[in-house]
Amino acid sequence: MPGGPYRIVQFDRPLNSGVSDSWLLHLSAIAKYNEPGAAPYCLPNELICGEIGRFLGLPVPPGAIVNAPGNALATYWFASLDFNLTGHSLPPVDVDDCVARLPDLSTGLLLFDILVANCDRHPGNFAVDFLAGGGPLMSVFDHGHALFGFIDGQGGQRLTALRDRLGASGGSVTTGNRHCLLDVVNTSDHFLKWLDRIAALPDFFIEERCRSAVGLGIGDGEADAALDFLKYRRDNLRTVVNNHRPEFRSIAQWSLPT
Repeated sequence: MPGGPYRIVQFDRPLNSGVSDSWLLHLSAIAKYNEPGAAPYCLPNELICGEIGRFLGLPVPPGAIVNAPGNALATYWFASLDFNLTGHSLPPVDVDDCVARLPDLSTGLLLFDILVANCDRHPGNFAVDFLAGGGPLMSVFDHGHALFGFIDGQGGQRLTALRDRLGASGGSVTTGNRHCLLDVVNTSDHFLKWLDRIAALPDFFIEERCRSAVGLGIGDGEADAALDFLKYRRDNLRTVVNNHRPEFRSIAQWSLPT
């Protein structure tokens, strides 16, 4: 299962139209906005990165821009479907257990976060249900500090500075925290699969995702910077990874061609 299931709050009424038994229902979703000083690029980061993650086959909950006219905080929010069926606080992920039991998916998440220069992946902003029927079930969320980062007005500059950097090591240029899987993934056996998926991202997909965020916290110039950055990363991510092999501290033997 690529993601979900997601939480229903209420069944409203049958629609009584069409050949199937369709119902109007209310779903639980988690909503965020462009928070000044903390996450000024939240909407474009979530919208662009979430769509890319889902395209690659990662278990990112479906999300969309929603409208809240008259809301005191913001008119536009990014809402993602709620995969937390119990409603209880999610425990932080045991990253060692995650990598041991989901080595392929852990590699995919790490390389995706490197692609989008996510400086904020920690055990509390993805989830793994180790007791799920059929095996552990991962859910990936919270990309509000990826791509454009979190410093207002400096999104384009950040992309330029991180063009050939790993973007997830927590260094002085990347800022943020060191990726929680960077020191735990211990094999490169799954790298080629995910690098091939990333290399297959179509131009039109990247362009349309970036353009769709104009007016939601970025202008045309920042959209251009993002699509240029993502196309470059797509085409050069293997080189970026190979140039930063020492950062993958648990990989002793590499099977990834240079």
